[in-house]
Amino acid sequence: MALVCALTLLMSCTEQNYASPDGYDINKPQKENLGKVLNEISGICFNNDDNTLLAISDSKEKVFQINIDKQKLKDYTDKVVGPDTDLEDIVKVDSSLYLLSSKGVIYEVPHKKDTIRRYTFQSSDQNDFETLYFDPSVNSLIMVCKECPADKGKSVRSAYRFDLSEKKFEPSAFFTLSTGEVKKILKDDNAKFDPSAASIHPVNKRLYILSSAGNLLVIADTRGKIIEAYHLNEEQFPQAEGIAFAPNGDMFITNEGKYNAPTLQEFKYLNDKNK
Repeated sequence: MALVCALTLLMSCTEQNYASPDGYDINKPQKENLGKVLNEISGICFNNDDNTLLAISDSKEKVFQINIDKQKLKDYTDKVVGPDTDLEDIVKVDSSLYLLSSKGVIYEVPHKKDTIRRYTFQSSDQNDFETLYFDPSVNSLIMVCKECPADKGKSVRSAYRFDLSEKKFEPSAFFTLSTGEVKKILKDDNAKFDPSAASIHPVNKRLYILSSAGNLLVIADTRGKIIEAYHLNEEQFPQAEGIAFAPNGDMFITNEGKYNAPTLQEFKYLNDKNK
């Protein structure tokens, strides 16, 4: 299936430039529209096997493959899980896919096998998760609360670890992210930090976290210490709910089709070696 539009250079609709993390110009991505099938794109991951992106939509039952170079979209899997699961993020580790539902259920989809394994986080069904990423240093999937009752009144967002060796959740929080520290760095007491996607940078090993609510990009270490925080242009990032990195550090961010078409934005990584 061809993507709706070819790659174009996205320029901000306003003249204001937003501050960027080191190595990127957040104001000048390459952009492509993804089409209606991914109108509710809710998570992406980079597939090292063929240098494509894998995407999940919370209104579909399939995983989609985005060929970045050829601007093509195709089904990567057949029907995977039921439509009531509210899929929010996707991670590929070795040959298995892991899909996260908003209530904290992780679905493992082994390669070329019909059996889908389900792992449920034993906590309140009022939990709301949108973020899942792989941390190789602990061989675990980490899911981060967007809004969880256990965090109420504490000014934190908790992260929980799913051990891939044991295939089980650790019941206590792996770390917490301070919403107060985000506000302090931004010098904005009204900043809203509700994580919607995250991924570990393959070069600097920091954790990059999107917050669609509040239009933020937050950078932390892999144990939750907030290091940097940036406001994002709401017109450029109307609903940013997916982030992934290529092995060289190129960053990809996806937006749901909140007002127009869903988009994929690519930011080249300009480190010292390729500046």
